[in-house]
Amino acid sequence: AAPPPAPPVAVAAAPAAAYDSRAAAMRLPGAPGYAAPAAPHAPPAAAPTPPAAAGGMAPRPAATPTNNGLSSSESLVDAISTASTTAALAEALREVEQWQWTSDQEAGMKRCKTYVPEQPALAAFYVSSVNEWKLLQPRVLVLTPSSYFRVKYDQKSGKVEHYRKTPLRDVLSLEKTADGLKIYLRGQDGRAGPQKWYQRLERKVAQISTGSKDNAFSGRVKDEFYYAREYRPSLPAGAPLSADQVTDVLAAALHKTAELHRDSLPADGAPFEPPPVLTTDERRQILHDRKAAARAEEERAEREAAEAELRHAVEVASASRELEPKTSSQINSAVLSRPIKRARRAVEADASLISRAEQLKAELEEEHRVRVEAERLERERTEREAATAELEA
Repeated sequence: AAPPPAPPVAVAAAPAAAYDSRAAAMRLPGAPGYAAPAAPHAPPAAAPTPPAAAGGMAPRPAATPTNNGLSSSESLVDAISTASTTAALAEALREVEQWQWTSDQEAGMKRCKTYVPEQPALAAFYVSSVNEWKLLQPRVLVLTPSSYFRVKYDQKSGKVEHYRKTPLRDVLSLEKTADGLKIYLRGQDGRAGPQKWYQRLERKVAQISTGSKDNAFSGRVKDEFYYAREYRPSLPAGAPLSADQVTDVLAAALHKTAELHRDSLPADGAPFEPPPVLTTDERRQILHDRKAAARAEEERAEREAAEAELRHAVEVASASRELEPKTSSQINSAVLSRPIKRARRAVEADASLISRAEQLKAELEEEHRVRVEAERLERERTEREAATAELEA
């Protein structure tokens, strides 16, 4: 009997190109080291529309296959960065509508784009908003020429429940995180979370205990990274673009829209800068450098104050050394002790000044010791002579 045929061997598919989110973040407009493409990106030619089906409804065109979405997202970011007008930006963002959204998401984005009070709506993104309790809430981000809206849309009823408007001039920076995009604002967006509640309580307790109304003890400093709202892309399973790529497109769209909005404002209006696009490591480095600079400034101020105090103490001790020879040694030695200790604690204080002060202090202490010893010997001599005279008498 003939042997059974061997089972077919499965051929492994070639691995898809890995998406470098760090490199993509550096290509975003507004990021450090960003260089715009040399020539504007031409929008891809539209695919021919298939014939209408029965009932007069044209089927949705199929998505153009790309290299796992890599070239598509990069070209879209380039098209956004080179847009010189709002109309060109809206044309570039039309590609977002061709992403593989679900039918409910498509309906929600179309409804939200027509619902917001500012028109035209440049683009809409289905996202998950991270609220103050770190819970994910499905929302639709609608981008307009001067603002963006966070809209709550009910898919079951097909109605918009509420929205929140944020002007682009209130956006300070954009941070590309591991899960999505974090937008830093000038003020609180929504309700404050439990962490801020605890900081307020801590500040209030400190004010009551010290009897002061200042904010010296206020926990975390309210810098440009204090108020934040994070958004995570919400794409259906099997979408050609990853969450990192959608985040890149969203960050590029927000930065470019803010830049065009700034350029459209009158010259005598209140200026504002488009928000830069950062990574988490870059934000941490900014805070680290800022903290190091503040610490260096404090050290400089303390060093100068300690050196000035020590110089003054040395001058006083040297000047009064000859004026009151009976008591100046002990007094001036004690006067020098505290300034010398402060100068030693100061960072990079003048070593020659400290050495001169220590030498002067040692000389004064030696003078005091010699004077005390001489006074003791003089008392003994006087007492001895008096006792001798009394005995002879």
